[in-house]
Amino acid sequence: MYWQFLQSQKGPHPPGLEEYFQEVFLHNPWFDSSIRSLVYEDGSRIVGFQGVVPRPMFMNGRAIQAAFGSSLVVHPESRATLAGLKLLVAFMDGKQDVAMTDTSNRLNQQLWERLGGSTSAAYGMKWARPLRPGLYGLYTMSRLGKERFSGAVSHLCGVLQETINVVAARIPRGHLRRPPDDVTEEELEIDTLLRSCLPGTSECYSLRPEYNRESLRWLLDFMSRMKAFGNLRKVVLRGATKEIIGWFIYYAKCGGIADVVQMEAAKFHMNKVLDYLFWDAWNRGAIGVQGRLEIRYAQELSEARCFFWGSVPLLLRTRNPELARLVQRGDACISRLDGEWCLRYGAPGHEGASAALDLASKQESNPETTKKLAPSNFQPSQPLQPKAAE
Repeated sequence: MYWQFLQSQKGPHPPGLEEYFQEVFLHNPWFDSSIRSLVYEDGSRIVGFQGVVPRPMFMNGRAIQAAFGSSLVVHPESRATLAGLKLLVAFMDGKQDVAMTDTSNRLNQQLWERLGGSTSAAYGMKWARPLRPGLYGLYTMSRLGKERFSGAVSHLCGVLQETINVVAARIPRGHLRRPPDDVTEEELEIDTLLRSCLPGTSECYSLRPEYNRESLRWLLDFMSRMKAFGNLRKVVLRGATKEIIGWFIYYAKCGGIADVVQMEAAKFHMNKVLDYLFWDAWNRGAIGVQGRLEIRYAQELSEARCFFWGSVPLLLRTRNPELARLVQRGDACISRLDGEWCLRYGAPGHEGASAALDLASKQESNPETTKKLAPSNFQPSQPLQPKAAE
């Protein structure tokens, strides 16, 4: 069902898909037998699925249990029934303290709100920074339509790309040609992330995720194997006196968009962290960088020539009014590392990029860098008596 109806793919599903479902929904380090994924059965046939992944968190120092919904899918023949609604209601009314999803769509948002859920626009803003303007423009154009461009249009796009790049070449981009001065990078190790980086990121929030060595190691290893999104880069930056001035985790994608999972900077150092991030992504062939907006860094991102847009907000349902208020006002440390976004299935796919973009990216990208893989987004489908998945 997932492969055919949620991802709209034809033919047999890839061999790794079954392993993916077992690992994410049954063998993740936060597995809780009281908060499990759900299936909907019609007789002996499974016609619906709602994935659930528990994530332990702290609210003002008190341990709570969050759960993120994922991969809600229903067989087309059963979509006229109430099965999808029952799956979603069963998830939202589960034993967790708060149910959430951070990669939803407008249809699901409307359904959540009708079922008593709420939204948090604080986690629905994104930012982007083009690195190769010509290719980025073609990528944006290709996202506007589902059909591949004709040969004539492809040729026209090629001419347009050259024109844009000629103009863009006159714009100073020295910071993309070399890393910032007095900044050195190191591989971001688990211990450094756990002891020196994440605590500083989450300490100013009333609601924050709980991490340990086991869960972080599992999560980063899992993300690194989702190659359709690129190569996972984990970098800690040090200043002239070797102090940590910032860090970032992102998917480096040659010929595509580099997606930032999470980044942080010491006080007054975000500009250097952004410059290094953009240089690193550009050096690995990315045509642009994007991420989820942290409001506290909006000024620095704006100064770095980023643009912003709104998307579907974080959806949540809780019986605790205080918990709801914390999330709604943005007082929760919920990055792409903490929700459903980082657990998406990473089978190579194609998001509708045009032939012109494919050709142009091969011409401009450095063949020595990351192997080009088309982007792939996996989001919950539209919204069938539910049963816990075995």
